[in-house]
Amino acid sequence: MASPWLLEVPKPQARRRLYVFPYLGGNPAAFIDWSRALGPDTALSVVNLPGRGLRLKEPSLTEMRPAALQIAAAVTANAGAADFAFFGHSMGAVLAFEVLRICTMMHLRRPDLMVVSGCRWPGALERDDLHLLDDSAFRSRLNDLGGTPPEVMGNDELMRLLTPMLRADFAMLNGYVYRTMPRLPVPLHVFASQDDLEVPLETLPRWFDESSHPGEMHLFPGGHFFLHEPGLAVPARLRELGA
Repeated sequence: MASPWLLEVPKPQARRRLYVFPYLGGNPAAFIDWSRALGPDTALSVVNLPGRGLRLKEPSLTEMRPAALQIAAAVTANAGAADFAFFGHSMGAVLAFEVLRICTMMHLRRPDLMVVSGCRWPGALERDDLHLLDDSAFRSRLNDLGGTPPEVMGNDELMRLLTPMLRADFAMLNGYVYRTMPRLPVPLHVFASQDDLEVPLETLPRWFDESSHPGEMHLFPGGHFFLHEPGLAVPARLRELGA
């Protein structure tokens, strides 16, 4: 039975699976076109949190650990015998990191590759009470941050529908507390952009301290949302890494 936590793209012949953890406010459907770029051997599963996509009518979560526990359970039930990898962008990188920690601590099946993208090392995240702003100030800050299409920002009805989910995601990230734990037994790679004003490159190297395996940093053109640049360079690089 399909899990509501995962948006699946069928690929019966695939021998691997990539679990994608979207950024704050991200719609899982935005990653569907990655399936072809990943090639015939890798199936795509996109994490689908409550309050968006096909789960739009469900209450959004405001705490990361309950979400991570539910996702770890969904991945464990879904992965089957296939090898798999995790990819998370921005808030999704932190969520994927916590899911991997849960899988490791609870001796569940874990990915053989972890890729974090467009995200500071979790111990260097900046606190932001954006979710507490009134609607006018909230929308202004969203506009400054980018990532929300202008046609969405300009649609009052759509913004009224999406704002609770966006506030919940900001609350989830703002409430996250990094904890020092043993290194993870999984290779960890970092994707980033030199043009990303939200994530300075100097905040990234400590990601590698979270893994007992060697990893690399991979740079891409574009701003914070470089993963959606034309050409699908990010899924193509994931394919090269064996994700």
